[in-house]
Amino acid sequence: MSTSPTSKLGIALPVPGSGEPYTVSGFNAMITSLDTAAGFTICTSGSRPASPYSGQSIFETDTLGSFVWDGSAWQAAGGGGSIEVSSTAPASPGSGDLWWDSDDGKLYIYYDDGSSQQWVDAAGPSVAVQSTAPTGYEGQLWLDDTDGSMYVYYTDPGGGASSWIGAVSRSGGILQVVSTNKTDIFSTSSTSYVDVTDLSLSITPRSTSSKILARVNVVTGQSAGNDVFLRVLRDATPINNHDGEDYYLKIRPSQNDVTADYRQTHGGNFFEHLDSPSSTSTLTYKVQIKADATIAYVNRVRQDGYYGVSTITLIEVAG
Repeated sequence: MSTSPTSKLGIALPVPGSGEPYTVSGFNAMITSLDTAAGFTICTSGSRPASPYSGQSIFETDTLGSFVWDGSAWQAAGGGGSIEVSSTAPASPGSGDLWWDSDDGKLYIYYDDGSSQQWVDAAGPSVAVQSTAPTGYEGQLWLDDTDGSMYVYYTDPGGGASSWIGAVSRSGGILQVVSTNKTDIFSTSSTSYVDVTDLSLSITPRSTSSKILARVNVVTGQSAGNDVFLRVLRDATPINNHDGEDYYLKIRPSQNDVTADYRQTHGGNFFEHLDSPSSTSTLTYKVQIKADATIAYVNRVRQDGYYGVSTITLIEVAG
């Protein structure tokens, strides 16, 4: 008895020849072949049938999706989409397919708007919080976490290209504030600049366009009627120094301050400078001091019992 493949299932069924009787074993073999081919074909998304027939159904064990071959493409069974759970978008999606992004826990649907196809957040327009612009779809919001600006993805109804349009600009807005106080006493007789212990502060700008507003208040004094020199540095670079000098502030007591027991004090000396470091590296702002002669103090005068507190405050301003 010979066999002949069927037109749809493509299975070889026993076919008796002319005058050849149809045996029970042949009939049983045909039934077994049909039973084996019936129902869904079990496969994976990477091992779908190479030559499917119209109406063939498959079930993918890796995506748990069911599909039917419509003669030219695999369509989700029942008119719905399959759900794939992965960290990257499926490579060959069909309209209506669902994808659960296992990295960020978001559900997307593959959508054809008539002119293009894309994965769209199933929850509707969302806010993407990141430093670079996402691919974008109509109505999506993007918060730039480097400077706090907000954008919306918009299509020009006049035929212009889709693009990110600024919704809220944070230029000039405050991005972060850090501050420190020095409450103990520091003194030096050095006539070269030295760091004032614990009067320094670090900040890491979020964007190279940011500016840093440095506000410094230093309480100073000296052991005699001599000068005290102060300067503020960003890392190793002095900022906002007096023109042609190596200090931003030279403190000299007035004639009336010079008394017999040298109790004079300079009090609080305020410094403010809007710095443009053009950096996203950690920056350290600090105070240095030197004496003209005798001893220079921070947070006290010559005589114990007269004290103060010095402060550094750094404010990052969006560029």
